[in-house]
Amino acid sequence: MMAIIDQKLTKKSKFRLPWIRMAAVLCVSFFLSSASAEQMTAEDKLESVKQSLVDLAMKSNLQLGSSAYIDSTGALHESSVISSDADIRGVRILSYLQDAGVEAVNVEAEVFSAPSCPGSRSKIRRQALVRASSDVTSLQKETRHGDHYLSELLVTSKSTLLKALQGSKEWLVSSETDYPTTYDFYMSSQTQDRAPYRFDITIGARDIAGGSLKGMLATGWETTFDFSAWAVGKVPELNYNKPWPSHELLYQVALVNRQDNTTLWRAAFPVQYPRVERGYGKSMLPQSVKDSIVLINSQIISNATSAIDCHTDSHRLAVVPGRLDKFKIAAGSSAGVKVGDQFLIGGSDKILTQSLNMASLAGLGLAEVESVTNRTATLKYLAGPKPEGMGGISNSMALHF
Repeated sequence: MMAIIDQKLTKKSKFRLPWIRMAAVLCVSFFLSSASAEQMTAEDKLESVKQSLVDLAMKSNLQLGSSAYIDSTGALHESSVISSDADIRGVRILSYLQDAGVEAVNVEAEVFSAPSCPGSRSKIRRQALVRASSDVTSLQKETRHGDHYLSELLVTSKSTLLKALQGSKEWLVSSETDYPTTYDFYMSSQTQDRAPYRFDITIGARDIAGGSLKGMLATGWETTFDFSAWAVGKVPELNYNKPWPSHELLYQVALVNRQDNTTLWRAAFPVQYPRVERGYGKSMLPQSVKDSIVLINSQIISNATSAIDCHTDSHRLAVVPGRLDKFKIAAGSSAGVKVGDQFLIGGSDKILTQSLNMASLAGLGLAEVESVTNRTATLKYLAGPKPEGMGGISNSMALHF
């Protein structure tokens, strides 16, 4: 049959024939590969993912640690551990393959060395709360600046920071709710109250009155003015008004990891409150102060995001009542989680930076997003070790692929 076809082919078509044959072979190989991949069990897929993670980490900076000793019988015992400073993020499974009878997985991921991580993390928005706390030293007497107290400036700063963060593509934020007791928290808290990060902000006076020569002079001058104003007030014909003096304030912010209560980043920014005229009615907050706060908030978002760009995000598991094969995390569609997304389940959020051997990866489980709401996602267990009981589930973490 092939001989008859070759006789009828032109010279040009004969040139194309090897390519046609090769394409047919590739198509057959592809379908055989796909059929083999479909036969892989969830356990096989998980083992392939683990091996791929090891292979990815091997491409980064490696350190070899070795120890040896000779026992009483003269036998040499030696142990070697290869470790990596790799940060593996944005893992995406492209396909499952079976090459020469060996299961494998084709993955796409970013592998960064910890000392110089440029940052290209998962597309899930980080969730945080915003807390405005009073500077006790400055607010003991509710220090006044112009027609406004520091507590008023703090409220303004918090509201503008919330608005700026809500317009960010990297963050999903809400105001922190102060629950009186732990019982109230467990009974009344919402999903967003379990955000893994928190912005702590406060505003205080940079130079505390009375704490330096400048402060003492200012205090003495204010006392003299108050007495003069009282005396002049006794004379109806005179109207004695003095402008509010300018003040330099300090806007402080800290980004806290709520899972271990550690500070990941902090900064302080000066805010100049200008000299303003006194009046009979309360004046608006000076526009220069508003502009300064808006500018500072944009710097806070940019700097905080860059500071933790190499920080691997994880989500603590929660129990799904009546189900042992499903878990819930506090990240939903508003954070970018979609049905079908896959998560690694482990007892630590640092599982990907542990020693590069299969024993350290043996605790990894695999789960897939079955359903999502605006703020939560339900994961269905697929393979690997499964957290058991409420304690095991609540102490486990989910790492997004």
